[in-house]
Amino acid sequence: MLFDVTNPIGDCLAGPALAALGRHTEAPDAVRQLLAASAARLTDSAMVVEEDFHPFRDVGESRVKTPLPQPDVLHAIRALIDEVRETGFGPHSARFFGLLGSVMIDLSGTEAQKARVQEWVDAGLTACFAMTDRGGPLATQWLSEISTDTPPRLTVDKVWSMNANRSDFGIIIVRHGKSMVMAPVLVPPGVYATAETCLSGPAFFDGHLPLGDVKLAVEQADPDWVLRSGGPISSKVFLSLARPFLIQALVAHVRWLEDRGRLRLDAVATVAVAYLSEAARNQSAKPHFDKHSEDQAMALKWIANETWLHLVVHGLVPGQNDARDLISLSKMEGSSYRCFFEIYQRNKRFRDVAA
Repeated sequence: MLFDVTNPIGDCLAGPALAALGRHTEAPDAVRQLLAASAARLTDSAMVVEEDFHPFRDVGESRVKTPLPQPDVLHAIRALIDEVRETGFGPHSARFFGLLGSVMIDLSGTEAQKARVQEWVDAGLTACFAMTDRGGPLATQWLSEISTDTPPRLTVDKVWSMNANRSDFGIIIVRHGKSMVMAPVLVPPGVYATAETCLSGPAFFDGHLPLGDVKLAVEQADPDWVLRSGGPISSKVFLSLARPFLIQALVAHVRWLEDRGRLRLDAVATVAVAYLSEAARNQSAKPHFDKHSEDQAMALKWIANETWLHLVVHGLVPGQNDARDLISLSKMEGSSYRCFFEIYQRNKRFRDVAA
């Protein structure tokens, strides 16, 4: 990749993501060009027709800052990332995502809900965390929802969910009615057992991580299944907290692959991986959630997606299974298009129209 290429449209559309992350970690030229190239590829027809591509302006500091909790489970997640560096992500993937599920419960569950989950875990039961929806990458396309009726109707149609076919209960992210508001729903063991589940395909990470689809319809769901404690932004807070830890774990996995000759970093990937490591740590150290947090976490995921894709496309991952693992990480929950589109939608009103 040449560092003197001009990409005015890509530079414009990648601007909000890079500006958000630049509040704590300035991106080097290689990362900026990687993201600008992605933005140009992902630009859809409506943007090309309707956009004048005026530059985005700085949206300023956030006046509202919500302190982020620091549950004890984060210490376990940090320790697990160190283990990933030594033995790869595969053997630790189920535990890693289980710990992230614990963060969701801690952020959003009432004391009674937390106690209920602890009873299930103490009994040896495992959870499925389901986010990716059959309807599409954007919340407006989701088929999974909990209605606003009394009692509510729960519809679940999730794909590519970790351990969905061998779990005992579910933490399912659905939309609330027809709105864009996401709602985490705790599906208890007896109900989850009635769900239709199946494997999505061959397992990932040397066979350690199977993905499954899960379908469920409950005509009269218990309103107490909804994790409400954190309010309507709880899912956004969770993803803003969880994604930087996931990026750190995946960077550790890439380093592990490199140590074993299963992956080679070229100049661009070397810069991008180092940046992801630093920016993810800085994001994890951020003590509050504000209007920039969601963009920052999604921008991190977007850069990570494009880095893994770069490694595969440029022939730096010789093993087919390793390449499939990295491609999968760039295509599923938090895909590049979803990250790009949501950051664009949130920022398109912030334009320097005089430019």
